[in-house]
Amino acid sequence: MKNSILLLTVFLMITFTLKAQDTLTILHINDTHSCLAPLGPRNANLEGTQGGISRAATVIGMTKMTEQNVLTLHGGDVFIGDFFFNKFLSVPEFQILNSLGLDAMAVGNHEFDLTPAYLDTALRNSFPPGYGFPLISSNVNLDDPTVQPLKDYIFPFITKQVGNVKVGMFSLLTPETNLFSQPDSAKVSDDIAGTALAMIDTLTSLGCDLIICLSHLGIFYDQDLAANIPGINIIISAHDHLRTDQPVEITDPLGGTTYIVQADAFYKCIGKMKIAVSQSGMELIDYSLINLDETIPEEPTVKAAIDGLISEIENTWGPVYSQQIGTATDFFEEVATNLGENGPHDTPIGNFVTDAYRWKTGTEIGITVGGSTAQPIYQGPLVGADAFRVVGYGFNTVNGLGFRIVKFKLTGADLIAGLELGLSMAEFNDELLPQVSGMKYYYNLARPSFSRIEYVEVGGVPIDLQQEYYITTNEFLLMALTQMIPTINIIDSSLYVNDSEFQVLTEYIISQQTISPITRGNIVAGIKEIDEGETPGQFRLEQNYPNPFNPSTVISYQLPVSGFVSLIVYDVLGNEVVTLVNEYKPAGSYEVEFSGHSDEGQNLPAGRQGLSSGVYFYQLLVSALQSKDGKAENFIETKKMLMLK
Repeated sequence: MKNSILLLTVFLMITFTLKAQDTLTILHINDTHSCLAPLGPRNANLEGTQGGISRAATVIGMTKMTEQNVLTLHGGDVFIGDFFFNKFLSVPEFQILNSLGLDAMAVGNHEFDLTPAYLDTALRNSFPPGYGFPLISSNVNLDDPTVQPLKDYIFPFITKQVGNVKVGMFSLLTPETNLFSQPDSAKVSDDIAGTALAMIDTLTSLGCDLIICLSHLGIFYDQDLAANIPGINIIISAHDHLRTDQPVEITDPLGGTTYIVQADAFYKCIGKMKIAVSQSGMELIDYSLINLDETIPEEPTVKAAIDGLISEIENTWGPVYSQQIGTATDFFEEVATNLGENGPHDTPIGNFVTDAYRWKTGTEIGITVGGSTAQPIYQGPLVGADAFRVVGYGFNTVNGLGFRIVKFKLTGADLIAGLELGLSMAEFNDELLPQVSGMKYYYNLARPSFSRIEYVEVGGVPIDLQQEYYITTNEFLLMALTQMIPTINIIDSSLYVNDSEFQVLTEYIISQQTISPITRGNIVAGIKEIDEGETPGQFRLEQNYPNPFNPSTVISYQLPVSGFVSLIVYDVLGNEVVTLVNEYKPAGSYEVEFSGHSDEGQNLPAGRQGLSSGVYFYQLLVSALQSKDGKAENFIETKKMLMLK
């Protein structure tokens, strides 16, 4: 009898332990952008050697065959990026992911690039409501009648029983969607913290043991979210195409740990997280980021389906996967990083795209931004699909082959305003960072937004604020520029109706045959060095830059010989505003920063809390000089500047 009681006790203890702790495996992907076929580098048969949904299918299938309690998640963005989207509107990707047993997907910003109606059509052509995986978005408003049909597919949160663990999932979408996509009445709320708290409260009240956020905010914002909002166990991160070889661990305000993971993009890899969930919380057991390279075989059924889709694409647009158009001698980096560090930040892809613009149109300047290019170029043979993927974030209704190019004129002043817009969020990422050809600019992220440009030259000559410059970009960037800077004056705009970016890049590669990555140092964080190590040949007081300015500007001057220097700012009535320099200076070149704000370290007169908008004058006076011919002389010059608030 005692033995029976002992055995019963052991059995109950084992049963309790099994129920108290369950092991889950989470597979995650993000930002796949319909890149269903493998990426470069390509082999001699022009076959891609990394990525592809058929390799992802192999990992997902093998994991589900060998492990229990597998949860498969997608961080969002299947729209826009490859011929598969432009031909089939993501229907094949939705259907294949559904067949692989995807448990949930976040709604990404690119899902709204072609309006909510396109997303609704794609989903309904993929599977009926209730017969496919759910999409989640907690801060998208779908109450307007025009977008209510999407409620058949998109939910603010879901719960799912995985073994003995009740998993709650919610999702957050970047509010940038309202600016750069077309959500129409499906507006994205910017109350990220409030939405997260409400979702956590809801999921907790429903008895969830594990709370996962499918975030399409970007990992910088994810870390801020985790550090300020308690109760999130895991953040499946997306949007900025980063890879976390190990989870980022953030301690929340109550001392809990949030694990943040992101798996690059374009099916290049898949994350695998193994966790244990018990009454005491969640424990990370293991994490790996699996590279979907040649060591991972392509699942035969899925590969056959992709090959069939490629045949349909080539029936429409020619041999874009099967015919070589050129060769790359090396890898072309697409992403600019560490933008606050002094030094050059142009990318080989940025130079390649903007050079191709100018090659096609003959304009003085070519401009794109980091967020308008999508993928790098890989070393080796190139096909049309490789050119398309570089600029895949576009669509037009004429030929369906992405954004078209456009040329127009801007004055130097408006060009600087556009550059300032592009630099306004550069401390976070390179999404808006202007990549350029035919010009060079210096910037300083330590300065406030919209006053970060230090120096600009076009064709090797300092920019003239009144001169008009011919520029080539794509139609989306021109539209965004006019919407975000309504006062900008677009001159002589001309759309290349039949020439998409993809077609221009393809023609450019064919014309060159062999292309090599180039970095020119034409985008520089830091102050331009005026003194090149030689004594200036004459006195010079340069025009302040930028001008107009807000809140600060830089004044440069040159001395061919030593002397006592005063540099004073006056208002229009001749009253002294501030003395910037009042000391002996040896021969050389100098720069002084002037700020119209009292909190910028400027020695404004007592009682003055900052300058009002208007015209100001700055005067350079150099006295008691000994000139090169031995004669004493004075130098004085005055220039005008304009402060705009």
